Amino acid sequence: MEIKKAKVTKDNTLVATYSDETGTVTVEGKNLVTNDLINAFKELIPHMAFLCELKEADGKLSLDEMPDNIESILEVSGYTVGGDGDSRGVTLTGKRFLKSNKVLNLNAPFTKFADENEDYQFQFELEQAIEACSYEVNEYIFNKKWKVVQQELPFAEEQSPVEVQADAIPEADITVPANPDIAAFQKVMDESKVTIEVNGKQIKPRRSHRSKTTQLAS
Repeated sequence: MEIKKAKVTKDNTLVATYSDETGTVTVEGKNLVTNDLINAFKELIPHMAFLCELKEADGKLSLDEMPDNIESILEVSGYTVGGDGDSRGVTLTGKRFLKSNKVLNLNAPFTKFADENEDYQFQFELEQAIEACSYEVNEYIFNKKWKVVQQELPFAEEQSPVEVQADAIPEADITVPANPDIAAFQKVMDESKVTIEVNGKQIKPRRSHRSKTTQLAS
């Protein structure tokens, strides 16, 4: 099986054509492509700059010397592989984003991977980049390597807070225990005939026809 053609759509899905023992098949995917596939296609951007002789490649001796903002200037959205043996090569398709906010469609010239007469110094790197893209395309088609979209989970409606009231606390029935010393003293006073003077006032003991005990608080 060989990937002959692949294109990332504006909706980030994939259209691809491959050939096997049964013939040529074109697949139009409905699922989003992964970041791995997008990044593989981005590796083709420097090749587009060199092959189309764009100003971003002027004076550059390496694919790594592209401007930091190259991905906002150029985009490679697809490729088509053709030829056999030493004649095997690829055509890149993409676009350039202009300062006028318009888009210039680009088609790089067909470039061979291993032809000694090919006047492109990065033939090997171009072939490796295409193989990396084809691997991700194969994963998308046959192994369902798609981007997983996080679905928004529904939240329950907010409920008004419930007012919580504490149970009423019954008043404690506190009984003051009797003091035996005071009770005994009071009994003696009640039964005696002694008059006690407190702060200049004379206090006589209580008289009763029957004895009784009064409980005093201490």
